[in-house]
Amino acid sequence: GIRARLASTHGVAHRPPGCSARRSDVCVTVRLSRASPGAALPHRAASRVVSRDRRRVRFTRHAPHRKSRPATLRVCVCRATTMTTLSVVQYNVLAEGLSNPAMSPDAGFTSMPPEQMRWAHRGELVLERLIRADADVVCLQEVDHYYDSVEPAMRAAGYAGIYREDEWSPCRANTNGALKDGVALFYRRSKLELVGCHFPFTPRASKDPRGGRDEDAGKCIMARFRVRGPDPEVTSGPRFAEYVNATESFIACTAHFAAAKTEAGETRRARQASALFRELKRFREFSSSAGGEASSDASLHDVPIVFAGDLNARPDEPAVRYLKTLEFRSAYERVLGSEPKFTTWKIRSGAFKPGEAKMCIDYVFASPRVEIVDVAALPSESDVGEKALPCAEYPSDHLMLRAVLTLPPRLPSAGDE
Repeated sequence: GIRARLASTHGVAHRPPGCSARRSDVCVTVRLSRASPGAALPHRAASRVVSRDRRRVRFTRHAPHRKSRPATLRVCVCRATTMTTLSVVQYNVLAEGLSNPAMSPDAGFTSMPPEQMRWAHRGELVLERLIRADADVVCLQEVDHYYDSVEPAMRAAGYAGIYREDEWSPCRANTNGALKDGVALFYRRSKLELVGCHFPFTPRASKDPRGGRDEDAGKCIMARFRVRGPDPEVTSGPRFAEYVNATESFIACTAHFAAAKTEAGETRRARQASALFRELKRFREFSSSAGGEASSDASLHDVPIVFAGDLNARPDEPAVRYLKTLEFRSAYERVLGSEPKFTTWKIRSGAFKPGEAKMCIDYVFASPRVEIVDVAALPSESDVGEKALPCAEYPSDHLMLRAVLTLPPRLPSAGDE
């Protein structure tokens, strides 16, 4: 029995005195008039959901009904946080110290001419592919030119990086200590804000830890990020203390597990997967409580995790099966119905691991509630060529994986109401 028309709107940053709207709300002033002489204005209306996109209407204040002129009702439309889409790349770039015949004669790579196996040539191809992939999060393994090549190129493309060099890198022996490989995690600076990172069991006292406790999570980086908000950051003034220009939070992790394709290697990779998950839980709880959230809050279990790496484990191995029992979902399996036929394919002739190796050992995993939207197509055997990897088009002995994920929406907490 009440007719309404829009009178004005204002952003919450410019809300009028007495308005209790949150910063994410939009305030709408509506003028109401009686449809009939007996109609009365509501004295109070509870917050209620009015559409499927989680918009709610709060009636915060209205003038008392007067017969002579329309009343004003100020309505706050509460906006749920928009779900964020993330693109993630997984890529083992093949360390030069393990592949260049001039440094490692026994490596046995013959799919490219020796001069093209030098990082000065192959590295340019790798970096070109990485930058062209245009991902928000980039997970790399076997990076032995981080400071002089990879980091400067990625920084120029708008990324910041985290590097964990392997103190027991096999590249040391091949290069007289000049090169060490490690794992790296890059993130797009304009979209993500780093709030914490963790390097489990670093440094390692020995190459292959064998203690009473499982203190081996492989070569690993864990980092927690916040997604930058759409509004300009407030750096001064009365709202500086209360304003945080980021809302959604997630953890990204990359790892490189033990390589031995033996029963002992499978056992070690399974232990590494178990240790990695324990460290992920510890890091998630620690970083959340340090950020001011109570560690007993059930929302801790909802902090999304994205995990990408070279696990050196086939899909049927215990390490991969264990991660899937924890409800981690493989992006490629989820979209394609099965894991790729291969993510690495090499034919080597040297004394070090001679012969052909073609298998799926690289993965992009996402925790529950993270929606897996799409994955990039991978080349077939004919696309790669009979000499296998690396080659001019695919310059590593591993293929680059790319997945598009959507983070779950961050629902307002009770303290925001």
